[in-house]
Amino acid sequence: MTRKAFTLIELLVVIAIIAILAAILFPVFAQAKAAAKKAASISNFKQQGLAMIQYQADYDDAFTIAAYNNTYDVNPNNPDSTPELMMQPYMKNYGILSDPMDPAGDDERATSEVIDPASRPGYAAAQRAFNIAYKSDWGLNWQFLFPMPVINGVITMVSTTGSQVNKPADMLLAVDSVWNRDGTGKPYGGGNEALDPPCILGPPPNGDVRPGGPYGSYYWYGGWNPSQPLAWNVFGGVWPWHNDKRMVICSFVDGHTKALNVSAIGVGCDVRNGWQGRITDWPKYMWDPKE
Repeated sequence: MTRKAFTLIELLVVIAIIAILAAILFPVFAQAKAAAKKAASISNFKQQGLAMIQYQADYDDAFTIAAYNNTYDVNPNNPDSTPELMMQPYMKNYGILSDPMDPAGDDERATSEVIDPASRPGYAAAQRAFNIAYKSDWGLNWQFLFPMPVINGVITMVSTTGSQVNKPADMLLAVDSVWNRDGTGKPYGGGNEALDPPCILGPPPNGDVRPGGPYGSYYWYGGWNPSQPLAWNVFGGVWPWHNDKRMVICSFVDGHTKALNVSAIGVGCDVRNGWQGRITDWPKYMWDPKE
């Protein structure tokens, strides 16, 4: 009995069909994976926003402060803290602090450009937890909700309350963030617990409109810097992890969460390097919306 084998042409046709199917399906699979990570990120941000609301319910409507002493060291004699650590009793989960699209793992977050836990043998585990929380991708709107003015030469933590927020459904609580970028612009290190807004100067004749002031100066990261596209703070520390670096996940003060184009969160501000611009449309300015 003779056996009929595939001809070369038939094999090439089969290979071509498989290649075509792969070319069609692989992008679909990649898009589905990215969509799943985006949904997970929205869920993570939602949980953190609700944790902040629970915290406020127990602390007379006050948001957390930005830090205890700004030393980044949790030495038991005078430990520092972060909002994410202060909210841990309500979250009980460090995993939700990261955006699934951020490739940085916990080891990178715990050791890159921070106090190495190994150098603190008496409290290494606590230092590691602090570093991971400090490098959360849930970057807070600290200049308007958790400001750190310099008073008499000392960085001071100012607490604000929900009652000071004019439009909680329109005011950003937190946005996707980045720790740093290398010389090519590639992100590394995880996220950052705090972000600079695009503007802090109100429409004329207003000056600095951050709460509690005006103070002489504030602790800050240099604002937004649109003329420096490779800088880590080109968007003040905000980073678009989603939709090919176009979208960010945003938490709002009232607890809702959604994805927005990174350009949308600068609306209402004449964005210029280092806060040289001004708020131009206060009701639309999501970092501090006013009527």
